[in-house]
Amino acid sequence: MNDSSTTLAPEVLLAEIWKDILGADEVGPDDDFFSLGGDSLLALQVIGAAQEQGLTLSLLDLFRNPTPRGACQALADAGPAAQGRATDLLSPLDRARVPDDAEDAFPAARLQLGLIYESLVSDGAFYLDVISRTVNRPLDADVLRSALDRLSRRHPTLRTRFDLGTFSEPMQLVLRDAPIPLTLDDHEGLDEESAAARYEEAMAELGRPFDAERAPLLRVHAARLDADRFRLSYSFHHAILDGWSEAVFFNELVRGYAALLAGEELALPEPVPYAEFVRLEREAVADPACARHFEGLKELLPAQRSTSVEAPDHHKVSATVPADDARRLDELAAASGLPVKSLLFAAACAAVGAAWETPTPVVGLLLNGRPERTGADVTLGLFLNQLPVRLDLTGADWRTAGRLALDAENDLLPHRRFPHSEVRRLLGHNPFEVTFNYVRFHPRDELLTAGLLAVEEDMRDHTSLPVRIEALNETAGSGLSLHVTADVNRCGDDLPGDLLAKLLGAVHALVTTPDGPVGVR
Repeated sequence: MNDSSTTLAPEVLLAEIWKDILGADEVGPDDDFFSLGGDSLLALQVIGAAQEQGLTLSLLDLFRNPTPRGACQALADAGPAAQGRATDLLSPLDRARVPDDAEDAFPAARLQLGLIYESLVSDGAFYLDVISRTVNRPLDADVLRSALDRLSRRHPTLRTRFDLGTFSEPMQLVLRDAPIPLTLDDHEGLDEESAAARYEEAMAELGRPFDAERAPLLRVHAARLDADRFRLSYSFHHAILDGWSEAVFFNELVRGYAALLAGEELALPEPVPYAEFVRLEREAVADPACARHFEGLKELLPAQRSTSVEAPDHHKVSATVPADDARRLDELAAASGLPVKSLLFAAACAAVGAAWETPTPVVGLLLNGRPERTGADVTLGLFLNQLPVRLDLTGADWRTAGRLALDAENDLLPHRRFPHSEVRRLLGHNPFEVTFNYVRFHPRDELLTAGLLAVEEDMRDHTSLPVRIEALNETAGSGLSLHVTADVNRCGDDLPGDLLAKLLGAVHALVTTPDGPVGVR
């Protein structure tokens, strides 16, 4: 966008911002953000760019008024918004207790504490992610070491440890120096069996439990495959990185490494401090409107089912959505002015309703709580919250179900930072057994498009959630895929496969008969 953009009318300026960020050829005043391919993370970029031009647009404004004209009307109605900042979240006594090796300290987020607790009670098995991908560049250990060091200096989260007992509340400390551990191997010339054995040894080593009170909470392994490729594997405690943050970390690491190999410098936007999210989360906890919203669900939610006394045994099944159905889904989203996420969430709720035999399924929707500021989309940290949605599909057609799903998410947006642990406390139990997450990682698509990354990946994550539904949309990779992970000791051996089949059937029915009644065979 050129410097003269500040003289444009607000709706023209917003259209120009959307055009730049969404990569659209043209954007008119009544063009729909979601029909053009927008989503919540791209919305943050739009909001940040708008703020830089003096337009104070919120995520809720954009979701409820998804056209340049409508968003501008929301701006006029709302007026200027106050901007808070996380200046100092520590008491003077806690500030005095900060050790000399820490450059910063602030309270742990409630989201982080929930995962740390689940990790501790599982002896470190839960919320430890191990990921491996192939990088299409030669392996130079010194350059990789330099790229990791640069990334660690750029992102305080990569130098963070937690302190659960020294302060008046659990704290996170950003150390001045906490080098990311890097181990190396060479698989070139190994037969397939030997290479596989060495790979599994490395993955097992990466999968050792982390101590949340020792930094860094991330470790890396690189294995040379041949002169032009290497396997880059790493593990991390989920309390420091959510899925989008992991994608940003990997994108910046690989692009930074490739730039150093080529003797170039990589220009990156400045991230927002994670402490800003902690401040916003605390505001949400103290907001009576948030508590009232979830307390109002008490009479609508089903009673909690008895849980298994056996140790969890999670099984995962996956399937690629047929190309014709994926294409029809994009077309339906564009024609209806609905996000692909909302349509898939409606399909997921219908599948859960069929599996649990209820027309009013309750599903935990994963929501992004990042600050609405320039650079928030490249901040590393944990921002994903899971909150209950009760979708009444009685008598609805598929298109209406998609609209209901979007409306339900919009209703949650003002409360998206109210932590799941507080919801559980207010309701007296966990209000859902199934969670839904829609994933479209633009940073990974960027690497695939640039030829820096192979499509195949190995992701091993372990959570305490009974049932997870994930929709992964890789426009530059393998397309749209659906994944169901379930604790079979709690839900039965057949549940993962049955739910995946119902989910695929729901997507097919949605895209082939959008005005037909919601139903899953």
